[in-house]
Amino acid sequence: MSPLSPSLDVTNQNSHYFYSKLLALILAVVLNSGLLPAQSKLSDQDLALRNKTSTNSNFKNNASVYFYTEELPFNTTAQEYATGFYDNNLIVVSNRKVNATKRSLFDQSEYKLLGFRKKTHAWEQPQLLPGIFTGTENHGGLTFSTDLKRVYYTKAKENSNSLELYTAERSSKLSHLWRNSKKVLTIEAPFSIENPWLNADGDVLYVASNKPGGYGGFDVYMVRVYTDGSLGSPKNLGPQINTAADENFPSSNEYGTQFYFASNKSDGYGGFDLYQCYMNQGDYSKPQNLGGSINSSANEVALIPASGSSGFFSSDKDALGEKVLNIYSYQIR
Repeated sequence: MSPLSPSLDVTNQNSHYFYSKLLALILAVVLNSGLLPAQSKLSDQDLALRNKTSTNSNFKNNASVYFYTEELPFNTTAQEYATGFYDNNLIVVSNRKVNATKRSLFDQSEYKLLGFRKKTHAWEQPQLLPGIFTGTENHGGLTFSTDLKRVYYTKAKENSNSLELYTAERSSKLSHLWRNSKKVLTIEAPFSIENPWLNADGDVLYVASNKPGGYGGFDVYMVRVYTDGSLGSPKNLGPQINTAADENFPSSNEYGTQFYFASNKSDGYGGFDLYQCYMNQGDYSKPQNLGGSINSSANEVALIPASGSSGFFSSDKDALGEKVLNIYSYQIR
């Protein structure tokens, strides 16, 4: 599968008929919007769309905090969601085409990893992550250890959209290079391992997978991480977190006390919603919906905390044409 869950993915078809229809639809959207597929939706005078959606007073899981959200100015009509931070960059999974020094627009995977750096109040042009993060295979989410010496990343199998989990070590001599890349988790297609998240201590890795034996579609699993970077066996987080629906995009705060994920279970606002629970020594409290100031009737996924009161998430609530994910920042007020 693609780096997105099946219910969010509109690219997982392979017939010529589908692509001809899709191309016609994209052309119609472009002509009506005046935007190219990798052109920003936002004008220079309107760098951020502010969302102040009021919380539904009848919702039984109303959050006690308010999220002030802004759409980031570098969003395009392509698909993009944030997956973490590295070297002062926000790392984004995207299917936009980008100019690169050594790779042409046509020598890129459909889904790739881009680094966005912010200087003062403006975001610079994105750069392809180099080395092991490039190639013609689709790339999905990734996560770095707090000392930035190890990475766990996902990449599609050859001739498949199913993702597998890899790890690599950072070179001590050349800090931008990674070595000893190896596959650490794999399952048979068409099943997939997605969106890894390493906890602050570096001893637990969370992943999402639709492998057989779970509670529903995609479930969230935890995996023990050993000092050499190898992994134990994935352990399902159980019915406190997982349901008969899809749970995906796990993350946590820097203190390891709050756990976040996205779910499309039926008691939300619609589509995928963002949820939070508290965790302590492997125990998890009952998940709470983060409320209507961040969730909507569309899909909200991939909450990436930058601090205790700010961070990023992705949503297709303001998507142009096809339902694609855009990246938003949030501040807790």
